[in-house]
Amino acid sequence: MAKKTLVEILVHTPFTFTESNGEKTPFASGRHSVEKEVAEHWFVAAHADQTGSTLDSGGDTALLTAEIDSLKAQLEKQAKLIGEQAKQIDAKDTALGLLTAEVDSLKAAGAGANVKK
Repeated sequence: MAKKTLVEILVHTPFTFTESNGEKTPFASGRHSVEKEVAEHWFVAAHADQTGSTLDSGGDTALLTAEIDSLKAQLEKQAKLIGEQAKQIDAKDTALGLLTAEVDSLKAAGAGANVKK
């Protein structure tokens, strides 16, 4: 198999890259290892910066390892985001419960004020 040169890019704006064969590859913010031709593509260059790091690949194993590392980093970032969002949902649920109790209390107090003597 021919050697492939991988270049590390730092994605600052998430995007989806469509290759000439129509294959789509999503890129989240963060570091990714891609083939040199992909890194130099105008669309990729508009959304990412090359870090200067390169890796010569002698086969699919190195490419797969680099891709797995990139996907693991993306997964960790998404897991962290999900955890933060779960905490926000819990906080909002608590606030909603308190406000609902307050509304019910005000309705009960208001119902008593409307009673004719």
